[in-house]
Amino acid sequence: MSITDKTRKVLWGRSGNLCAFCKAHLVVDASALDAESVVGDECHIVSGAPSGPRHDPTLAPELIDSLANLLLLCRVHHKLVDDQPETFTADTLRQLKANHEKWVKDRLGQSVQPEPVRVVRTAAEIPTHLVLVTSAKSLLDLASDCHERYDDYPDDLTETDLDCVGAFLHNLTDWVDLGLHEPHERISAQRSLAENMSELDQAGLRVYVAREKQLLRGGAVAPSAFYALHLRIVRHDDPNQISLATQPED
Repeated sequence: MSITDKTRKVLWGRSGNLCAFCKAHLVVDASALDAESVVGDECHIVSGAPSGPRHDPTLAPELIDSLANLLLLCRVHHKLVDDQPETFTADTLRQLKANHEKWVKDRLGQSVQPEPVRVVRTAAEIPTHLVLVTSAKSLLDLASDCHERYDDYPDDLTETDLDCVGAFLHNLTDWVDLGLHEPHERISAQRSLAENMSELDQAGLRVYVAREKQLLRGGAVAPSAFYALHLRIVRHDDPNQISLATQPED
């Protein structure tokens, strides 16, 4: 089964086009050059996948895509509740859904809206140096809870180098987006990324990273931490590299 058009319309209508967690608007207005952007997700409270968050084998398959099992969230809080299923249990999310839909119904037609959600950067938190990473485990430890990434790589990459870099960045994005809820998923991610990093090393390329702590403000909840990963790929002989005394990686 899949979510029906009617179910989607009812879910978005009862949710007021707002994230049930932070009350962020989930449809961004069109710009002068581009159409509107939908930045919300129809999230399953109970996953239909056996290894998915909050999976319940006793829930009938036909109820997985039902209105009662769906919650409207922004991309950030969708990832949060799926990364932390022990904190955000099925009962907790059902109560969150009920509270939000009541909040929307009570305030429908009112002009006052929550403060728009925005990410705030602090100069003191912006990294001044990136550290060499040689293991996929260390890279995943740094990247797994990051919601944003800043990538940089040499301008003079060959077609072969570009394929190698592109495959690595795409693979890292896919694994981080997956959430890595289970140990076997993390192990698979480490093996896959280790192959990418080995190919980069053979191509004469290194990976440097650092984390930046940002602040997510606005909506109806208190400000919360929002992490971004700075990732730069450089050549082995890049003269801008600085040798730093660091602890060995795991």
